[in-house]
Parts: sequence; C-alpha cells; structure tokens
Amino acid sequence: MKNMFNIIPQFLKNPQEFFESVQRNEELKIKGFSLFISTVVFLMIYGFITGLSHSLSQGLSTAVKMPVLFLLTLAFTLPALYFFALALLNVQFSVAQAGVVVLSGIGVAAFLLMGLSPVTLFFVLTSSNYSFFQLIAVLFVAVSGFTGLYYVLRGFTWVDKNQELTSNSVGNTLLRAWVVLYGFVGAQMTWRLSPLIGDPNEPFYLLRPSRDNFFVDVINAFQKSFGAGRTDFSFGIGDVLAFAVLAGLIGLFLGSIGLLFGWGRKNRL
Repeated sequence: MKNMFNIIPQFLKNPQEFFESVQRNEELKIKGFSLFISTVVFLMIYGFITGLSHSLSQGLSTAVKMPVLFLLTLAFTLPALYFFALALLNVQFSVAQAGVVVLSGIGVAAFLLMGLSPVTLFFVLTSSNYSFFQLIAVLFVAVSGFTGLYYVLRGFTWVDKNQELTSNSVGNTLLRAWVVLYGFVGAQMTWRLSPLIGDPNEPFYLLRPSRDNFFVDVINAFQKSFGAGRTDFSFGIGDVLAFAVLAGLIGLFLGSIGLLFGWGRKNRL
C-alpha cells in the first residue's frame, strides 16, 4: 500500500525511466492499478476540502465527484486519441500503454491538487467570497490539469516506438487536438456534476447544473468577484490573499499553456 502511493512521487523523479518501462510492457497492470488508486485518493482529499466551503455534505459529495470528473473525462476521450492514432498513423503502442500514460498525467494533476489542499483549506476558513473561491478552485484544477497533460505528451514521446505522434505534423496536430478535446469534455463534465463547491447561501444539492454552462459560470464568477453588481466592496484578509494567489495562478496557467503547446518543438523533452 505504501509503495502504491509512492508511485507518483517516484514517477516525477524520473519520468523517462517510467515511460520507457511502459514501452517495454513492464508491470502495466501494477502501474495502472497503483496510479488509479492513488489518483482517486488524492482527488478525494482535495474534493472533500473544496466542498467544505459549503458544508460537510458537500465535502463528502465533492470527494466522490472529483475523481469521477477526471476519470470519466479520461474514459470518454482516450478512445478518440487511440483510434485516430491507429487510423492516421503507424503507432506502436497498445491501449493499455496509452491508458497508463494518460493515468500518469492525471495522477500528477491529482498529486498537485492534494498539495494545494492546505491552501484551499485556508481559503475555506478565511474567505466568505463564494465567487472568488470558485475562481481559485477552477484555476487550481486548470493549472494542475495542464501540468498533468504536459506529462502525458512527454509520455507519448517515449512510449510510441516510431515517434509517429511527435515526429510529424499530423501526430503533433492530433495530440494538440486531443488536449483541447480533453479540456472541453472536462469542462462539460464539471458543469454536469455541479455543484462541486456549492453556494453557502443555498441548501445542499447533489446535482444541480446551472441554466448556462461551465464557461458562462466562470465568467459570472469573475464578474461577481471583482465587484460587478456589488455595492459592498469590502474584502477580508482571506480575499486579499486569494486575489494574490489568483493573480499568480493566472500567470502559472498561461505559462503552462505555453509549455504544453510548445512541447513539440523537440522530439525528446
């Protein structure tokens, strides 16, 4: 069990060695199972703390929803990547290898989110600005998710023996298109599973998507956070710190996008 939860820290120390062992089909079942369990646990920890901003019931609900969000998004999008790669390119990896590669990226995202759990708890305890907390949570997930996707792309550079996904324009385009697809499916899944945080002024709902969509909800949260339609512009210490963290995360988010879409300039990262 201890080694199971060490798989992601060990992976981060030497991702190339991990991916090359995946290419050799070494212990794929053990790797996949360990990544799955550790990812679920890490996401449940983060989800529970995030939901506590509303109530204990919401915390328990979000603890279940968070791993469902990431893993269902993987389940819906991985077949598209694999079958398009088979149809368009001479790829030399199995669906099991592709699954372990993508799970490793989701595991990295989950590991980072667990690391951000104490920061999230701080804002839960100190900030009463619900819309601002929504933005913080969205950016935490976005930065962690894009970092995880970066490792997914790195993984395919080592697992694909013929380098079809990384050495030609069709493969690069396919991987970038899949990243965008994963992001959109994840956003839609987030909206369908909402609320993940829950408005403290409303009762607990297990599932209650808004009338709009994920992107409109984020825009509305941004407008409310920065005073649109508000008459009270007072901020507590938690809100001020949240603003500082939000500004930093926006910078990290933009940097992670640049890193993610600039990865293909080198065949080996």
